[in-house]
Amino acid sequence: MTSLLTGIIAAFRTFPLRSWLILAAVAALLTLGAWLYFAGREDERDDQADRQARVEAKASAGRETAATERTLDTTAIQARQAERDHAAEALPDSAPDERDLRRRCRQLRDAGLDPAACRGLEGPG
Repeated sequence: MTSLLTGIIAAFRTFPLRSWLILAAVAALLTLGAWLYFAGREDERDDQADRQARVEAKASAGRETAATERTLDTTAIQARQAERDHAAEALPDSAPDERDLRRRCRQLRDAGLDPAACRGLEGPG
């Protein structure tokens, strides 16, 4: 143990005190720089996490707004469809005009049928 202590003292005496102080100052600066570097990286990670949380919150709000608008649009579309259906049901059924009857009879004849209701509607349509 004493030889180890003697060796350390001998190594210390090989360099002047000023060299040891410069070495200690450099070591302190390197330690401080490393600590600041890693602290800065940690702060950057925290900032990135905060930015990500804000973006996700904004996206979530957008998705909620879109879902609400889709629901409102679907409801409005269904209401308009029901209104059209109701209006169509309210219209009275009318008899087809002569031109429409001739067209339908021609389609039946082209299909190979000759119903009795079509006799007498031979003219051009």
